[in-house]
Amino acid sequence: MYIDAEVFFRQLKRNLFEQNGLLSEHEVFLSSRWEDTRASFTSTSLLQAIKESEIAVIVLSIHYANSQWCLDELVNIMDCRSTTGKIVLPVFYDVDPSEVRHQKGKFGKAFESLLNRISKEEEDKSLKWRHALREVAALAGFVVLISR
Repeated sequence: MYIDAEVFFRQLKRNLFEQNGLLSEHEVFLSSRWEDTRASFTSTSLLQAIKESEIAVIVLSIHYANSQWCLDELVNIMDCRSTTGKIVLPVFYDVDPSEVRHQKGKFGKAFESLLNRISKEEEDKSLKWRHALREVAALAGFVVLISR
């Protein structure tokens, strides 16, 4: 079944607002890889937006793991979950949660591609990324499969 990504995320955000009585869009932080989801979130201070949001919707797609930016966001979001109890809602967009958890399949290949590009000084980040990926993949969320 094909689901238009933009419609899906707009509807998801609207449902979160209605069901949780949220007042502003900054109470929901959307973390995604633009090329895969065609959804966007803009903010002057990304880390501040992550910290101030009550809910983080993480759209994990094949190319999410190929982005240092996205993985750094994920680490921050999962840290906030641990320290403040932030609600984290993963959306597995055309990727199986087990591929995210174990960094295997197409998701794993994208992650390996990133690891091959980072410097020796940044290698310690890879442990944080792996931990955050395992943690988010263990959460209940949505699986959106795209048939091509």
